[in-house]
Amino acid sequence: MALASLAASLLLPIAAAAARSRRVSLVRCRGMASSLLGAGLAAAGRVGVVQMTSEAASAGVKFLCFPEVFSFIGSKDGESVKIAEPLDGPIMQRYCSLAKESSMWLSLGGFQEKGLDDSHQYNTHVIIDDSGEIRSSYRKIHLFDVDVPGNMVYKESRFTTAGDSIVTVDTPFGRLGLTVCYDLRFPELYQCLRFKHQAQVVLLVPSAFTKVTGEAHWEILLRARAIETQCYVIAAAQAGKHNEKRESYGDSIIIDPWGTVIARLPDRLSTGFAVADIDLSKVEAVRTKMPISEHRKFDSIWKTS
Repeated sequence: MALASLAASLLLPIAAAAARSRRVSLVRCRGMASSLLGAGLAAAGRVGVVQMTSEAASAGVKFLCFPEVFSFIGSKDGESVKIAEPLDGPIMQRYCSLAKESSMWLSLGGFQEKGLDDSHQYNTHVIIDDSGEIRSSYRKIHLFDVDVPGNMVYKESRFTTAGDSIVTVDTPFGRLGLTVCYDLRFPELYQCLRFKHQAQVVLLVPSAFTKVTGEAHWEILLRARAIETQCYVIAAAQAGKHNEKRESYGDSIIIDPWGTVIARLPDRLSTGFAVADIDLSKVEAVRTKMPISEHRKFDSIWKTS
């Protein structure tokens, strides 16, 4: 069975109760759709996380967020390029059908979008609305080219072309600011999303942080981005060991505009989901009581320098 058909068939139980409230669910995928491409017995054993996704729908979820590389994680360099598809290809179109059938918005972070040539892809964050239409897409700007201490060398740019556009999208949950994983380390992007593009409510950070960097910086960076932008931050994360070379930190998390963690899984490696309500009035209250948008000086300094 193809990845798109298999993943969608596993996720279809979402539909039963998806439209009952304006709640946001953040899903941790420990190899869920990411491991389905080579679907054998090991992949089939991961159906349990999908059952938990159905439970999230029963809780009234209206917006479902997936982590980076949700559709595939390869074990060898260059494998993801070989399976990359355009946004109108069969994998993404199946998720569009799923969103429509479920009456649910989807945040699909880190999709392997086919690039300009056969040796490159884009790492693309896609937002699909509840009618099954692609509302917006963001190509990851900051590529992960690092030598992680005590871990391994990563060079995302070998097979991935960086994006060059900042993206927001208006939704029933407010104006969303789209980012992916390593973008988290560049606060100027989030400042631009808030103060230049008026991201109102949610900054989405689908990720596959390494275990080493996650232990050191994951929650700190996410809470900092929430505090300095006065936005909700939703960070869906890959978790656990994907293959002999790659392990993700996990710890999917939802943070409010005051920097308070309002939802997370019981431990960082648990499969399942976390659910929180997005309260627009809280965003306005935080911004009114601490009006940093009125106190910012750098815009005027930059214009005169």
